[in-house]
Amino acid sequence: MDFNLTEQQQMFKNSVKRFAEQELTPLVDIMDKQNNFPHEIRPKLAAMNLYGIPFDPKYGGAGSDHVSLALALEEIAKILAAMAIHLQLQHVVNDRFNKLATEAQKKQWMPAICDAKKVGCFGFTEPDTGSNPKMIKTVAKEVKDGYVINGVKRFITNAPWADVMCVFAKFEGDISLFFVETDRKGFSTGPKMDKLGLRGTDLSDVFFEDVHVPKDHLMGGKGGKFDALKDAMTIGKLCLSAQCVGLMQASLEEAIKYAMHRMHFDEPIFNLQAIHWLLGEMASRLEAARWLTYRAAFLKDEGKDTIKDMAITKLFVTSTAVDVSRWGMQVHGAYGISKEYKIERLFRDAKMYELLEGTSEIQRELIVKRLPR
Repeated sequence: MDFNLTEQQQMFKNSVKRFAEQELTPLVDIMDKQNNFPHEIRPKLAAMNLYGIPFDPKYGGAGSDHVSLALALEEIAKILAAMAIHLQLQHVVNDRFNKLATEAQKKQWMPAICDAKKVGCFGFTEPDTGSNPKMIKTVAKEVKDGYVINGVKRFITNAPWADVMCVFAKFEGDISLFFVETDRKGFSTGPKMDKLGLRGTDLSDVFFEDVHVPKDHLMGGKGGKFDALKDAMTIGKLCLSAQCVGLMQASLEEAIKYAMHRMHFDEPIFNLQAIHWLLGEMASRLEAARWLTYRAAFLKDEGKDTIKDMAITKLFVTSTAVDVSRWGMQVHGAYGISKEYKIERLFRDAKMYELLEGTSEIQRELIVKRLPR
């Protein structure tokens, strides 16, 4: 087994690190405190090829791999996790086009998303579905010149300003996948949610009221798209896990910095054994999470069935991120709850990851179902 990054992967990681520190640090307050998305950053993200890392250059991608995707999201989330969530959604949408769309549709949408000229969003979750696709109530009905879609989607990131949406809907008793331009008549969004963490990533409901789409907007043929949903969620879980690694790295660095400067009886609290125990736990959990995530990305690049591996990774890494950021707050003592310190934001963001792309409870169910008997 080779645990070394390639020279190209390491160079890319370093370049994203520099970019994030220089370009994203000034945007933290805009997203977290003002709860606004800074659209002016999108062309800069595109110039760094951050919207299409693992996709073919003929579709606007960087022609890289999922390990590089994980490395990039790790560095971005270390500075601003909410921005990494935005990038994740573009990769999930582009991945659906890449695997299910016609050649013409790939060339229409993928380069536009990679170049930041268009924004995509992904629609599965509904008010009553949770993580059970059998409960989807959004329906598509075939008409002479296409399909008509009715229903509601919930917790849709980027929806208020997206250009296209991948929509899972019931069609003839099975799950099908459509893509829908957001300027079509009958498509609307609700007010954006005021969230605990990952603020600035606009999240809202989406309403379909007799939304008409042409026949070629059905992706990958009729029905059978539960597997497409599971595959899309493996990408999402990898992206979330990588972001948690970056968030944990930031938590550890903030805790060390605080401990080195906070004095107690004329010496820094870094010298206290209690602080050593906290930092030691943080460092060890971080490394375990990092290599579990890198392994998951490697398996994805190998073309393996990663449903169980991604569930294990997502379960461990997201719950560990909550622990590590909480221990970072503990190092800060009472100052940990102050918004003057980064650790407070990191803790709020960490908790969000346990609930996205299927809760921890759902990941345990996915794992157990795939254990040998």
